[in-house]
Amino acid sequence: MIAGSVSRGFARARLGEPEFMADADDQLAERVARNDALFREANERIRSAAESMELEHSEVLPFLCECADESCTTVLQLSHDEYEAVRAHPTHFINARGHAVHGRGWVRILDEFDRYTVVEKIGEAAEIVAELDPRREVSS
Repeated sequence: MIAGSVSRGFARARLGEPEFMADADDQLAERVARNDALFREANERIRSAAESMELEHSEVLPFLCECADESCTTVLQLSHDEYEAVRAHPTHFINARGHAVHGRGWVRILDEFDRYTVVEKIGEAAEIVAELDPRREVSS
């Protein structure tokens, strides 16, 4: 887990929430974040393949829904420019409409369009997905 999880769990327990519940929430947030990052990696491969075919940026491409449901197979249609607008932020993800599980403390809906929803990971989930961002510059 990301550093700070224990202290957040301790703070929750001190505020009256049992520590095991805080730990379960942290573990679920981490699992969801890692799952979303896997879908993002698959979409990055789709984007890369489309770029190698030199398609127009306005052409609509198939991308996978990056929601928390591990079994989701929903395909979303976004243009290159729409996809890049989401990928400009390592904590932003694309979901099918109605797939965003908000209110759990690790995601909030930023924008809803006809074909997709943009969500932002927050808290520990945001830290994890930012760390796993394939576009992240790694200093050596």
